[in-house]
Amino acid sequence: MQLSIKRLVADREVVALTFKRKLESIDGPGVPIFPPTYPAPKDGPHRFDTPYTVNETKDGVLVCDLDSVQSQANRMEAAFTGELAGVVPQHAVQAGNHRVELTKLPHRIVDASIRATDLAGDIREWMLAFDKGDPAPLARFAPTTLVYGGWDSRETQVKIPRVVRSEIRAHDVSIFTRSALYSGAFKQESLGLDDTEWKKAADVGFAPTPSVSLHGKIVCSQGGILAHGEIVHSASILLNAVRKHRTGDGSDVLPNYLLGLALGGLLVGGGDYDLRSGCSLVPAAPAEWRAVTRGGERRSIEVDESAILEEVRETAKKWSETAGVALGGEPEIHEYDPKIAKAMLKKKQKEG
Repeated sequence: MQLSIKRLVADREVVALTFKRKLESIDGPGVPIFPPTYPAPKDGPHRFDTPYTVNETKDGVLVCDLDSVQSQANRMEAAFTGELAGVVPQHAVQAGNHRVELTKLPHRIVDASIRATDLAGDIREWMLAFDKGDPAPLARFAPTTLVYGGWDSRETQVKIPRVVRSEIRAHDVSIFTRSALYSGAFKQESLGLDDTEWKKAADVGFAPTPSVSLHGKIVCSQGGILAHGEIVHSASILLNAVRKHRTGDGSDVLPNYLLGLALGGLLVGGGDYDLRSGCSLVPAAPAEWRAVTRGGERRSIEVDESAILEEVRETAKKWSETAGVALGGEPEIHEYDPKIAKAMLKKKQKEG
């Protein structure tokens, strides 16, 4: 079965697409890789005494997150300011000398920064329209929000579920720690510091500074992980969620467009495995695509990436013509307004 955007939207027997690709470190096996780190909770240390997100199966196997659903969404959406910039409307928020494109805002159309612009009222109306079953206003301005989701938690409380979910995990891992020691270039006597001053000298980078891993208190434990099992990039695209996003004419134009964005983002942005320093991955096997039917059957599906990306551009052009919206080009700039931001803060304070 060859993947086609239009055929998949039309075939209601298929409810989802799944994607799986095995990865490996660019350095090969036996070399630690570095997951993202997170601060410890206020009420105690990290689980497993590590700043990484590690979970344990019932068999005692440790599984580590290398890239979360949220992080993957940001990577995929960034493709729409790069290779796929021509298939979505281009907007950006300008605050002083700093400009950020809409598709790079962490919370997309409901991000605080864009709600503190002249669009504040419009965003509220678009979210309420979506809640009443009309996704067209959002699709004309911020279609990737309909793909990667959004929650207007500080205004209308409207939630837009994700169409695509993607994450990367390493299985059966060992957690490494490491220690370090900054020795300092000069001795105390050479710097002319007395004993009292020397005790504080580490704070400004003069005196030796050890960084070690202590039980129950992680001072410096980011030694990475060693994956003994598979490193897997897995993703799913919910076709029934795409099919719900229809305009008043009931056609497949908008669902086709949104499925195209989901596939394009996964193929382009999701295929960037240079995750962070110390965690550059490469494919270890071809990707496996499957179509999942209502009855639970999983059918292998062939994906011609160049053909799909061409169809992505075709569905975008059709949506542009139907909705009367310009795609690509220079972004329309929306100026951040400090007065709106301060009003948002005051409102939040009044609400407790």
